Amino acid sequence: MAPTVWSVVRDILTANISLTADEVITKAKAKGLTAPDAVIRGTVHSVRKKLKKKAAAPAHKPAPVAARTTTAPGKPASTPVSPVVRAILSADLDLPADAAIARAKARGVTAPDESIRNLVHNIRSELKKGAKPLATPKEPVTVSKPAAEPKPAPAPSTGLANVLSNVARVNAAGAASGGVEQARQVAEAVRACGGPEQFAQYLDLVAGIRTN
Repeated sequence: MAPTVWSVVRDILTANISLTADEVITKAKAKGLTAPDAVIRGTVHSVRKKLKKKAAAPAHKPAPVAARTTTAPGKPASTPVSPVVRAILSADLDLPADAAIARAKARGVTAPDESIRNLVHNIRSELKKGAKPLATPKEPVTVSKPAAEPKPAPAPSTGLANVLSNVARVNAAGAASGGVEQARQVAEAVRACGGPEQFAQYLDLVAGIRTN
């Protein structure tokens, strides 16, 4: 396969890139290249430009350097304020605010004094609410139910049988007393004495007097 114009010119210029176009044409002809001079000359300019650009470029691109992540020295973690103040007040609930601030600072708290003071008041109030004594459960009050009132004795029945029975009793009492008038006097005496029981007592008294 016959060498191309491009490959011949490139070999010549690679060996000496500063050769003139005429010198390259002469050397190319000496290597058996039969292309017209104008073609060889155009190829010389193209190949020379290509070789110069290649020579100007770095042999290999440096690998991109990974950005270094430099971690800034972290600030020391600040001591949380609330747990420290709570622990101080739990040990002494009546501790003054200034004393509580001083103890908190001694334990590494870096918050402003005013912030600590507000926390002291808030936590003290919270602890006092939680410290209230539990209310003593009240004993159940036993309410005694009032005794049921005795039911009144049923009123005497006004049935016909009772009426007849009462009539028979009154008749017998009248006969025993010597007549209706005598029985009526007995009834008046019973009423005047305050009832049958009182009448019976007086009757016993009279019987005793008569016996004596």
